[in-house]
Amino acid sequence: MRIAFVNDTFLEGRGVDTVIYEVAKRLGKKHQVFVITSESDFSEENFRIIKINGKKLLTGSNIRDSFSYIPNLLRFRKEVMRLQELYRFDIMSVQHSSLNPAFRGLPAIVTWNGSPLSGNKIRTFFNKFVLSGLKRNKISITISEFLKGNLAKFVPAEKIKVIYLGASEEFKPTRKDKGYMFFVGRLEEHKGVHELIKLSKELSFPVYLAGSGPLEGELKSYSKKIGADKVKFLGRVSREDLVKHYQECSFFVSGSKWEGFGLIFVEAAMCAKPSVGYSKGSIPEVISDGESGFVVNDYEELRQKAEMLIKNKKLRKTMGEKALNFGKNFNWDKTVEEYENLFWMVQNG
Repeated sequence: MRIAFVNDTFLEGRGVDTVIYEVAKRLGKKHQVFVITSESDFSEENFRIIKINGKKLLTGSNIRDSFSYIPNLLRFRKEVMRLQELYRFDIMSVQHSSLNPAFRGLPAIVTWNGSPLSGNKIRTFFNKFVLSGLKRNKISITISEFLKGNLAKFVPAEKIKVIYLGASEEFKPTRKDKGYMFFVGRLEEHKGVHELIKLSKELSFPVYLAGSGPLEGELKSYSKKIGADKVKFLGRVSREDLVKHYQECSFFVSGSKWEGFGLIFVEAAMCAKPSVGYSKGSIPEVISDGESGFVVNDYEELRQKAEMLIKNKKLRKTMGEKALNFGKNFNWDKTVEEYENLFWMVQNG
């Protein structure tokens, strides 16, 4: 097959772009694979990158940025039509659902990687507009049962396929435990990072926070205000350092109130670390409650389970081994096999 993965960006450190990279490089061993994008810093690996004249869609949450969506979409449509005429792709795997209207009449399958359907009114309107458009597609992909449930409000459930993500090979256990909780993610409101700072203060146990975002300054001020002197802000970390922190932490903890998939919990599991997270979004799908970690309902329960793991090193080691076994349910080879099977099915009618 001649396969094109399409997204407005293809940049290291971005979740969706990492999915494209992991799937494309594996499919490229058997098929002719291309990545079509307007911006890229990945190196080619079993695939070819084709840069086009396009801009990132839905660049912000205000009216001005949202109005740029239509002209950006039309520009994208013009470019992909030109490339389809030139390359005759059998399948175009579109990894940003807001691009869907640009692919009408083309052999495209859209993956919805998720976005909260509540919050900012402008973004909510565009999310619902985009998802409603997917009902015209033969099939759409989501990355969790949680997202399938959300998408099924707009698209018949039989036209939705769930394909889980995986953890890369470098996430593997070393069985080290250097005595700290770990979190990685964007520092924004729905991630609940302030709760992790409060947790560290109340339990007098270190927490390392990897990532950056709009609340970074506010969170640092909050940390100083409450005297949470065991909080370490790591900022953006390299891939190598990220893996190292997963391997060396005591356990992974998150205050997130929304996850479309929750790859961070799978990465922790593959490093033999248990996780504690809320029963929100897809998180219950990637933590086996009581086995690979704990799924909690409120802050008090989060505090209780974290304290349990802090006080019992044997428990976190036992749960870590169970997490490693559970995490094997999520791997890129399985993801790629499901993508490939779906591509063959759609191509053959």
